Amino acid sequence: MDALSAVGSAGEMGFVLRGFVAGLLASLACGLGAIPVAFRGLRLEERIGLAYAFAGGLMFAAAFYNLLMPALTMGGDSASRLLPVAKTLAGMGLGAAFLWAVDGWLTPDRLASSVFRSVGGRQGTLIFLAMAFHSIPEGIAVGVGYGSEAHVGCDGGLGTYIAIAIGIHNIPEGLAVALPLRLGGASLGRCFLLAFLTSLPQPIAAVPAAWLVWLAEPLMLPLLGFAAGAMIYLVLLELIPDALKRHDPPEIAWSFLAGFGLMVLVQVAL
Repeated sequence: MDALSAVGSAGEMGFVLRGFVAGLLASLACGLGAIPVAFRGLRLEERIGLAYAFAGGLMFAAAFYNLLMPALTMGGDSASRLLPVAKTLAGMGLGAAFLWAVDGWLTPDRLASSVFRSVGGRQGTLIFLAMAFHSIPEGIAVGVGYGSEAHVGCDGGLGTYIAIAIGIHNIPEGLAVALPLRLGGASLGRCFLLAFLTSLPQPIAAVPAAWLVWLAEPLMLPLLGFAAGAMIYLVLLELIPDALKRHDPPEIAWSFLAGFGLMVLVQVAL
């Protein structure tokens, strides 16, 4: 029995390690989203508002398709669907409330510190936090995928498929992080680093999720809602108002729709 337990533990450890590595690679894909901001031909400085609206469209689509839609379709039959929806909406409200509280806490004195200046001040800090929280349920999804292969016996590379899908999604999400940072004067290297760091919770969250599938799965709904609420609140609080100060509303609407459409195409392509 001891030998069988050791083999089982070693097998579980292998799935956990694979989940961590897959989550880490998905995080690096987020950093790749910063590459387009290196091209001077985009002339971002002349199109700040359009870039903000485009990033807002990317984030809004990610919140809707990658977070809210999976949460609202996860678990429960038609008779018991209300509870999952309530959990998701409660998490959504908490996510928006959290970002609202952080925004109030970021006084000018606190923003003057080198820590907050390094992530782009008030707006950069809010973007960083919202996207970091967005990465936690994605990391849990990767971990649960690999953990299900170990504990439930699922085959077909479920964990690998989830990690690849999230990695592809992370590229335009990294662009959404990098655009406002670049417009704020951040270097290309800093844009890449911060885009990568916003996705670093993925491999960290994947490890306990792979080990504790039974615990991670019930947490998914409120976490998905929390991340979606934070991102939507950020788009409405920061990106769209800033964009409207710099360009005409029709231009902002088209740019937002372009970002939204790009993320939808990525989603459908998978």
